[in-house]
Amino acid sequence: MMRTKVVNDSTDLIPLLRAFDNKTKKEVFKEILVDWKPYSEIEEKYGKEGIIALDQFDKMKLVETKWTTSEDGIDGKPQKKYKSYYSAFNINISCPVNEISEIFTVATLNLDDFSKLESRIYDFIGEDGKFGNLVAENFGLSNLALKGLVKRSSKFCYKGLKLSRKD
Repeated sequence: MMRTKVVNDSTDLIPLLRAFDNKTKKEVFKEILVDWKPYSEIEEKYGKEGIIALDQFDKMKLVETKWTTSEDGIDGKPQKKYKSYYSAFNINISCPVNEISEIFTVATLNLDDFSKLESRIYDFIGEDGKFGNLVAENFGLSNLALKGLVKRSSKFCYKGLKLSRKD
């Protein structure tokens, strides 16, 4: 069945652009687009990069998962299998130039700069979290840029208006 992911929020472009930013991610997605693939097969073929790709796809809800039976697993233990949930994307966004420029800036921020900023924010919000406006103000970011950083990161989430560490 063909399912289409509709993207109509500009910040949703960030994880989508990052989802296919290298050859391994593209190849893994091509494989799970065709049929169910077990975790072990992806790990064996693509190594750690393949597992990172699966985790990112799962976080973005681009894949569906199911568990194998013990007999189909490894050493008698069940394992996850992955398949693409979507076979098409429909991107329909209209926004001001300054907003889309911020989106592309966050999406294309090199990994070192992103990791440093992510670590600084992680330390700043602490165990209890902080209101998003306070975090954005402290780091000289717009609320849109902060929302984009959160969508790109696997360490944060919004709980209401509060930016918190992921559990």
